[in-house]
Amino acid sequence: MKATLILRGLVAGAVVFGAVASVQPATAGADTGTLLRLPASDSNVGVSTLELVDHDRDDPWTPGRARSIPVTVTYPAGFAPGGTRSLPVILFSPGFYVPRTLYTIAAEDLASRGYVVIGMDHTGEALATVFPDGRVVTSQITDPYSAETQKKALDTRVEDASFVVDTVESLSRGDDPDGIGRLLPDGLSEAVDPERIGMFGHSIGGATTTQVLLDDPRVDAGVNVDGALLYANTASPIVSQDPGTPLLSVLNSRHAESPEGRDRFWGQYFATPRSWSKVYALRDTGHFSFTDAEHYVPQAIPDPPGMDVPAGFSLGTAPRQEVVDTTNHLVAGMFDRFLKEAPAPELDDAASRYPLVFEVR
Repeated sequence: MKATLILRGLVAGAVVFGAVASVQPATAGADTGTLLRLPASDSNVGVSTLELVDHDRDDPWTPGRARSIPVTVTYPAGFAPGGTRSLPVILFSPGFYVPRTLYTIAAEDLASRGYVVIGMDHTGEALATVFPDGRVVTSQITDPYSAETQKKALDTRVEDASFVVDTVESLSRGDDPDGIGRLLPDGLSEAVDPERIGMFGHSIGGATTTQVLLDDPRVDAGVNVDGALLYANTASPIVSQDPGTPLLSVLNSRHAESPEGRDRFWGQYFATPRSWSKVYALRDTGHFSFTDAEHYVPQAIPDPPGMDVPAGFSLGTAPRQEVVDTTNHLVAGMFDRFLKEAPAPELDDAASRYPLVFEVR
């Protein structure tokens, strides 16, 4: 209960901060419609928000309504229109209870490198889901850490991700029955490449990514950012199965060094032959080191008491900006190699290139 209250407080703080930060637009124009909008520094990116409605699926958290999720589309503002199919697409799934907007830095970094990033909120599960028209749907979860809720959340997230891929494919074909394409910049639907799709996620969003790799062959590469390989209270199927799709995992050091994690899932994961897999960890980091808090919380502010656990709300003691930069480089390297066919040598021996990194085996 204490951990849940702390998480609610942290996310509420992010929402308040986001409301203040929303006056700072991205470098390229587009109405964001989100709570949290951070400046894109010197990166030339644009942002649009959409509501995607799956008319063929009932919302598991609010029965009787079609499943509807808001997404943030972050894209390189200087993309070449005209049907060149030059832009790979990357889906993003946030942590449990956490809004997609708490990962704006990661999305804008990838967009500045030539990707279209689609960040999803999973309506009814997030503490507060904000839609482009301003309405807010609060969490519908009453027992967040029960096995039933965790499984339901993960199953719903996997279906959300596949629906977003369906939408990307439809828009690229010119099919747009709900008229959402008009909310995107001219030519973007024709510029995205539906044959090059990746996905990453943080925490349960990372676990979601691993399951999507198993279930949806349209996703070509994935990054699990500090997600425990659990499906409710049991090991995720990825632990004993090779999806045949490249998977990178980036962990906080407490997670990587946890004997419980090794016993419950990582041991079997490493024992299973894989087509391509790397697991790296960053020294002196915490679970929240992979959110925007790592950039905006001053180094001198200590972690909340009692959060020194693998899945707690710690930022650790590693240099904040070095953590952000290292994580961004590893995530981008993964998609550069497997979506753009770039060498990305940092993937092969990250420990020799980045002082904070060590390999987990």
